[in-house]
Amino acid sequence: MSGIDRIIPRWASSWGQLTRSKALVRSQCQCCGIQQRVDASVQALRFGAGTSPVDQLDGCNVVGCHGRVYFLVARTYGRQWLTMLSRDELRAALATAAPPANAVSLDLVRLGSPQS
Repeated sequence: MSGIDRIIPRWASSWGQLTRSKALVRSQCQCCGIQQRVDASVQALRFGAGTSPVDQLDGCNVVGCHGRVYFLVARTYGRQWLTMLSRDELRAALATAAPPANAVSLDLVRLGSPQS
């Protein structure tokens, strides 16, 4: 890193820690921007509980997209989402990445109103 040490909170240091802390995890695709919920316990089984989500990229699972997803974490609802990227080149790539998209931003659902 170029002179900046990015500090990752202990509760977000590994998939196992994210599971134990019951933190919220999302993935976001750099290509299509789609955000999806991620189950940290499934990721712990998949990659190992001691594996760090920092700088970990995975394939987007949206049909037709061939992008890569990165992970975001939050301690609980209402807290700031932390982007789990520390390497300068990965963080710089976010400048040209697709903007975040989810059901609310795509106007597929409305906050506070149940779907019928």
